[in-house]
Amino acid sequence: MLRFLVLQTLPKPAAFSPNNALLTLARRLDRSRFAMTVAVPRAGLLTQALEREGIPVALVSGLRTYRRHDALWRFPVVALKVAHLARRTGAKLLVSNHAELGPFANAAARLTGNPWICFLRQADRPSRYYDKYRVARADAVASVSAAALGSYQAYLTERKLPPHPMRVIPTGIDAPPCVGPGGSGNDRDTSPGLPTVGTVGLRGVKRPGHLLEIFARVRRQVPSARCMLIGGGDPAELENLRSLAASLGLAEAVDFPGQRREMGEWYRRMNVYAHTSRSEALPKVVLEAMVHALPVVSFDVGGIGEAVVSGETGFLCAEGDLDAFASGLTQLLSDPALARRFGAAGRIRAEQHFSPMAMAEGMMALFIEVLSGRGAASTISSPRAV
Repeated sequence: MLRFLVLQTLPKPAAFSPNNALLTLARRLDRSRFAMTVAVPRAGLLTQALEREGIPVALVSGLRTYRRHDALWRFPVVALKVAHLARRTGAKLLVSNHAELGPFANAAARLTGNPWICFLRQADRPSRYYDKYRVARADAVASVSAAALGSYQAYLTERKLPPHPMRVIPTGIDAPPCVGPGGSGNDRDTSPGLPTVGTVGLRGVKRPGHLLEIFARVRRQVPSARCMLIGGGDPAELENLRSLAASLGLAEAVDFPGQRREMGEWYRRMNVYAHTSRSEALPKVVLEAMVHALPVVSFDVGGIGEAVVSGETGFLCAEGDLDAFASGLTQLLSDPALARRFGAAGRIRAEQHFSPMAMAEGMMALFIEVLSGRGAASTISSPRAV
């Protein structure tokens, strides 16, 4: 039995996605060969879901993103707690499920003599990111996309550091029963049958303001179109977005449903999914949209092109080209048959390349490789669109 300890951040304990990658791994883990314990800073909806799956959860206060300014006191205390937990649970391997916890995993691994794996979920990071989070000290590195791994490989080359085992292990997404886009709903701001574009996530990196500017262009061509911006956020930022929508003449055409836990109903209200982020490794929301048979329009940044095939499952636009983005949305909103065809192709692609079982098998294979001591650096090929 291979016992391993996963270090997991919980920045928003009340926020939770049923497609959380750690929960997906827990559900597919071969329990006859592997036993997982998860360390978190506090309880939340994710910990409750993990415990329902029979996964032990340990609370380690202070286990959050490593910051240099409090490293003198928090870092050694948390590292000792993690090392003690690893010994108590019999863990032979540590996994930092986010690079931001890498320093704690690295220190605990050195204290226990165990190897550790760092998981990269960000792309386009500067060299100081990998320095700060001790990524190169890991015994192996996994990433959700070739783009995320490519940024790290460039760092190794720049620093003239030797490579080590590396794997691209894309997030696995459970596909719901077969659905088509544009389903009706009871939301007061989304009338059945109206062409609707939607997005999920209102953090700054997602650039929801860009989507509002793009949607204003779309409305000139498709006056009946509507837009949904789903997600929570700072009240002041939400008010700024509402004010921007009003200034663009979109107040009656844009809905802000807030944070939602179960997204299936909301994806069914959309005809097209829009993703305006400036940097992504491989966004889970794009994969969720694809398994809900939605065509995707996005800027071609990070690893999004490893999921979306432009001209087949949606449209990819050059970063910052708002006119091209608006053109893609307009084309799909104006041509329901094209949107359905792209959406169906996207669902098939998601099922073929981003299955939960493939993700779990990739992780388990990496665990075995690290513990067996095989150190030949290699990279599993990614499902980059061709």
